[in-house]
Amino acid sequence: MSTTLNLARTVARDAARLAGKLCLAIRAEMLRNPSAMEKAGHEPVTIADYGSQAVILHHISHRFPGDCTLAEERAAEFMSLATAFQHHQVLHYVSEVLEQTLSLSEIQRLLDIGCANETSRMWVVDPIDGTKGFLRGDQFAVAVALLVEGEPVVGALACPLLPFDPANPHDTTGVVAVASKGEGATIQPLGGVNARPLRVSTISDLSEARVVESVEPGHTDHAFNERVASRAGVSSEVVRIDSQAKYAVVADGQAEVYIRHSGGTDYREKVWDHAAGYLIVKEAGGCVTDLNGKPLDFSQGSKLVNNSGVLATNGYVHDQLLEAIASEQQAAK
Repeated sequence: MSTTLNLARTVARDAARLAGKLCLAIRAEMLRNPSAMEKAGHEPVTIADYGSQAVILHHISHRFPGDCTLAEERAAEFMSLATAFQHHQVLHYVSEVLEQTLSLSEIQRLLDIGCANETSRMWVVDPIDGTKGFLRGDQFAVAVALLVEGEPVVGALACPLLPFDPANPHDTTGVVAVASKGEGATIQPLGGVNARPLRVSTISDLSEARVVESVEPGHTDHAFNERVASRAGVSSEVVRIDSQAKYAVVADGQAEVYIRHSGGTDYREKVWDHAAGYLIVKEAGGCVTDLNGKPLDFSQGSKLVNNSGVLATNGYVHDQLLEAIASEQQAAK
């Protein structure tokens, strides 16, 4: 691994880990005090979104100041949508994590830092993927990926509520999964070392395959997924998990299939919702394409405009799933 790629992998891992810890601390307070959360439209806006992004971009920009960034939140929205109390809380938690006292203007600067840079290196950040899961006390993730010439080369997922030991589902350790192109993927506890390799399962019989999908019906068409699974001969019950934690589950051999078919033919997935998880599954030996079998194209800005949906598998069942998807799409015409 090149020195630069190795450093980028470490930076992505540490940034995701720090942000994950910040999110846990904020979430604990929010659960104690629901008034600390306000809504804008139909989407919850929390101090954790902005605090997490500020921590991540501070960590990245300190080491790669010339790199471009593409992140979900914006400074203007932070100032207009967040309350004065939330501004105060973001300052408190970010300063605590970074171990330095920041001003509100510095938080604003961090939220947009790097977005105007023009370079082939782009850091893609989702400060909280699975916001509703975060608020419910279910799975959520912090996602950080580095794209070079539009291709993911480093990815990190902090999943603060995902057990490190799959055999112990009540484990509250939390994990960080990380990968770099051509160098494999690993997973380790959120707060420690002891990393182990990530490898997809070797199940090739779809009757034994385990499927994961999004919890929210607005994120995936549950009925479509059910029909595809039936056509493919999948007999196990589908498990619904929020966020890119689904990618970590597939990469860790705990599931074989992740299908994402969002409603509407014109919808296109956001880059930050998939870049990190995509690389982690690929480097764990799996396969990720869109629902038509096309490679995911991360080079077109903030959306996967050249792709329709996402299929991530252990690779052994990928072609069979694509055949079932094609049959279902044909039947629906």
